[in-house]
Formats: sequence, C-alpha cells, structure tokens
Amino acid sequence: MRFLNRADELVLLGQRLATDRAELLVVYGRRRVGKTELLSHLAAGVRSLYFEATDTVQRDQLTDLTGELYRASGNELLAAQPLQTWDAALAAIAQFVGADRALVVLDEFQLLAKQAPELETTLSRWWRATGRNLPLTLVLAGSELSFFEDRVLSGQFYGRRTGQLKVEPFFAREAALFQPGYDPDDLVRTYSICGGIPYYLERFTDAVSLADNMLAEIFERTGLLHDEAELMLRQSILDPANHSAVLRAIAHGHNRNNEISQQTRLEPAHVTKILNSLDRLGFVERLRPVTAPPQSKKITYRISDQFLRFHYRFIEPARSRLRTSGLARAYLHDTVLPQLDHHASLTWEDICRQHVLRSTPGIVEVGRWWGQVPTGNARRTEEREIDVVGVGTGRRPLVLGMCKWTSSPVDLGELNLLDGLSHYVERVDDKVQRVIFSRSGFTDRLRSYSEHDDRLTLLTAAGLYSAHG
Repeated sequence: MRFLNRADELVLLGQRLATDRAELLVVYGRRRVGKTELLSHLAAGVRSLYFEATDTVQRDQLTDLTGELYRASGNELLAAQPLQTWDAALAAIAQFVGADRALVVLDEFQLLAKQAPELETTLSRWWRATGRNLPLTLVLAGSELSFFEDRVLSGQFYGRRTGQLKVEPFFAREAALFQPGYDPDDLVRTYSICGGIPYYLERFTDAVSLADNMLAEIFERTGLLHDEAELMLRQSILDPANHSAVLRAIAHGHNRNNEISQQTRLEPAHVTKILNSLDRLGFVERLRPVTAPPQSKKITYRISDQFLRFHYRFIEPARSRLRTSGLARAYLHDTVLPQLDHHASLTWEDICRQHVLRSTPGIVEVGRWWGQVPTGNARRTEEREIDVVGVGTGRRPLVLGMCKWTSSPVDLGELNLLDGLSHYVERVDDKVQRVIFSRSGFTDRLRSYSEHDDRLTLLTAAGLYSAHG
C-alpha cells in the first residue's frame, strides 16, 4: 500500500521516540484505517521490534514473538528455545532493548490479551518495575475500539501509559491524494463510497473510471470489497443479523429510534441496545443539534462509516441482483449510478463540515442544527435544518452554512433561507459568518451580492479541494 499523508501522526510519534524517557503509548483505530502501515513506517527508520499478533493460541503467539525477537536481536538462545510465558517474553524484550533506544510494537494487542487474560496485569507490573527504566518506546496497538477504550485506556494501563493516539480515517482532502486524476465531483463520489479508509481508497485507482472501480472492487462477486462490510461486522459481533437490519434502516434514511424500530420490527429497547453496540464499535454515531446541551433528547443516528452506509444502501438489499457479472453491471448502471449523487449529497455535507472545522479559527465543533420552525400557517411548525453549524466555546455559533449537491447553480434563495433559519438557532448574533457550498457554482446575482457582504463565503467543490487548511 502507498503511504500517503499521516504527517501529523508521524511527527507526534517521532517526538515520543526522540525523548530520553520511557514511553508507553496506546495506538488504536478501526480496521483498515492504516494503523499498521503507520507503525510499520515508523519502525522502519529506527531500531525496533515489531510484532503483529494473530488470532491463535498463546503458545503459538509466544513462538511467533520469539521468532521476531531472534530476527531483531540475533540472540541464538531464542532460536534454540521458544519463550513459554509472558514473564519470560518481557524479560527477553528488556534484554533486547539494553542500553540503546528502541521501539517495541505489540500490534493487535487485543488478540494477545484474549489468549492470556493475565497479560494486562503482568505487563502493567513489568512496566512499573522494569519497562519505565529502559530507553524504550513501547506501543500497544490494535483495532478493537471498545477493548482499547474500556480495558487499556481506562483499565490496567490508566496511570501507566504516557500517551495515546486514535488513528482516524482521512479527511476528504487527504483521501483525494489516492485519485489525483479524478475531477472534484468524482472525488466527492469516491469519498461517499470509500470514506477515508486507505485500504479502500487504494483499490480505487484513477487509471480507470469511478464506475469501473465500483464494478470491479465492490459489485462483482470477486471484488475485494464485495463482502467487506459483512466480514467487518462479523469480526466484532457474533450474530450480526439484527445489527445489519438496523444499519440498513439507517442507510435508507430512518435515523430515529422509533423509525428504526418500525422499519426493522425490533422492539425500541432492543434497537437502543443495538445502537449503543454499534456506537461503541465506531460504526454509528448519536447526533444532537450542535448548539444543544448534551442532555438534549433531540437525537438522531447516522452511519459514521461511509463504506458501511454505501454497502447497506446499495449492496445488502440487492444480493440476488449480483449473482453474475452481467447482472452486477446492469444493477450498477441502471440503479446505483442514477442514485449515486443523491447518496453523495450527504457526504458532501460531511466534507463541507470538515472544511469549516479545519479552516475557521475558534471553531471547536461542527455539526448540524435542526428544530421546529413556524410555517406561517397559524401556529403550525415544521422541522427544518441547517447543514453546517460551527460553534466556539459555550456552543456559540460562529459559522452557519448550507450545502447543495445539485446540477444547477445556487441563487439568492438559498442565502435567504439560511438567514431566515438562523433566527431560530440558539445564541446566534449578527457577527456569524455564512457559507454556501455548491457543486455547480452560483448565479451571477448571488456572486454579485457576495462581493459586498464580508460575512458571506461561496465555495464550490473545486474551490474546496484547492483551499488551504
């Protein structure tokens, strides 16, 4: 896999390698996010021991670790006698480190702890007595989010670790590095399929069209990503049938608990339990209006992973239509491609929120706002929303924005709508900046107006991908 970006992560980890004190770091992130590539890249430039665990019995894991230690140290005793216990393994690691600075990575650490429940206690005790006195940067890494957040960060290593890094998917601008030959529209569409996951983005080469990539990598049964979503879910959930049903409901626009319950015919309490599980795994996120307090009951759900959202909208409901290459091609061209821009419109909003977060000083969070707004007909109201709301301290809105992914230029009406809705947003004042994002540009009338309004910014997809920040 090509190693692209991750400059911030390399700098942060490199600083921990350059210190003269012992470091115990926790590096984790969802599967396929590029964590292993990041750590392998880091280890390649320094004296290191890199061990990636497999899901096998403890004896085999220790044997495999012995082999890596032998290759790193050249210690012939290790070749003659594999390590039998974790106490012995940690002693051998201390011997490998010696007096010279070293990096030791235990990747997929959750698989080691699964086979040796005592390992967390053993390692914590070893670090306190020995490890913290060595010229060592020890990295515990893995891809099971709930394990690392519950048992590593908050468990035995709370108070032992000296730092942590959650490796996140790329933002859209970094993801675009994988397809430099695509135009901005296809970059947005690609991001709506692959999200910011390097493993998926690597498969979508700009040497062929987006449609050809979709057919070869996802829709044909031989495609590497054809069964990826199901396999990913099964790695984390023993019986994922109900979880799949909930994801499918959300992917089709049913984003409130009662709507999901009606769509799946699961009891609301059961839906809540499933949503909590998916939230812990990083597949679904619970949303409130960004200006609302944490206790607000205005809650919706969305699939946080773009690839899962694409899969459960287009792949999961159409398995019978993908039995042959001919059927898959027909389904892609007749059904998926005509709906792709509607699907990408939600991703366009995500990309616009990313831009505001990264380019606006003082912003601490960016989300959406929604609420009841009078219709002008007696006392009737309807729910309306603002696509982009960037807030500063105290949840005070600093930026409001609307996102349009249409084939027509945006006119003044969109700005008038934004200004009208802004009166219903909490804590808005007349200094708030407004941004209109448009796939297809703006009318001359709106552009002319913007030249005399220093609180208004107009951005296209091309402008957004070329913008700094």
